Amino acid sequence: MAPEAVQVTLGAVEDGGVAPAILAIVDRGVLRHPELAEGLRAEIELNIEDRYPPVRIVFEEEAVRVEDGSAEAPDLRVSGTLPDLVSLMVAPLVGGVPNPMASRGRAALGLVALRRVKVEGRLPLLRRFLSVIRI
Repeated sequence: MAPEAVQVTLGAVEDGGVAPAILAIVDRGVLRHPELAEGLRAEIELNIEDRYPPVRIVFEEEAVRVEDGSAEAPDLRVSGTLPDLVSLMVAPLVGGVPNPMASRGRAALGLVALRRVKVEGRLPLLRRFLSVIRI
């Protein structure tokens, strides 16, 4: 029996925030891969280095909340410009990390290696999160 998809909801929204757009990406990922979202308990912050406020994503037992605003002590913080963060979302994955055999995967890995995208937190959580939100 396939696991039921958890509910994805929108929390606080700030002027100029991108939480509604990130919600659409997270919701699609949770619907497509409920087995990856099930059991995930984490607070994740996407720190968008452009003019946007950070986005907080909270994976709870039966719901995922996406909202504009900082997390106090996230389990995972991913920082970068919006185009660089999108590059991570569209990169083909292998084992939850960008595939170095594909050009978009190499480009995404390069963003991390050059510190254009900064990751703070547990690598296994990043791998699982990227697998859920992959576009």
